[in-house]
Amino acid sequence: MRSKLTCILLLLAPVLGLSQARQVTNLAGFDLSISNFILTSSIGEPAIITLQTSDVILTQGFLQPELLPCEELEFDYYPNPVRSEITITAKGCDVQISHMDLYDTFGRYITTAKPDKSNVVQLGDLSAGMFFMKVFLNNYQTKTIKIIKVGTDYD
Repeated sequence: MRSKLTCILLLLAPVLGLSQARQVTNLAGFDLSISNFILTSSIGEPAIITLQTSDVILTQGFLQPELLPCEELEFDYYPNPVRSEITITAKGCDVQISHMDLYDTFGRYITTAKPDKSNVVQLGDLSAGMFFMKVFLNNYQTKTIKIIKVGTDYD
C-alpha cells in the first residue's frame, strides 16, 4: 500500500507543481517536456524521470551521461625534427600526460616513455628515422604525433 501511494504521489507531483524539471542529456531517444517535468527515454534503456523540490531530488531510471572530449585542450610538442629530446605539453581541462608509446612507421611498438617534470622525453638512444608517438592523457584521451628523429651532432 505504501509503495502504491508513493508511486501515485510521484506521478502527480509534476502536475500539482510540487517539483521542478532537471534535464538529463539524451543521445538517442526522445525527451518529453510537460509543464515542469521532463521524461527522457533512450533506445535500449528505461525511461528516466527526475523530480526536484527545494529539499529533495528524486530520479527514477538510468541514462548514460554524455561524455564529450575536452574542447579547450591545447597540445604542443617541440622541436620536431628531434635530435635527443622532445618537449610535449598538454594544457587545458586539467589534463596531464600519463605516458607515451613509441612506434616505428610499420606500427611496431618500440618503447614506453614517461615525461619528466618539465615534460621532456629523452629520445637520444633512437636511430634516425620517422616515428609515431601515442600520447596518453589522464582524462583517457590520446593524441598521436609524428616525430622525425635526426642524428645527433656526434653521429
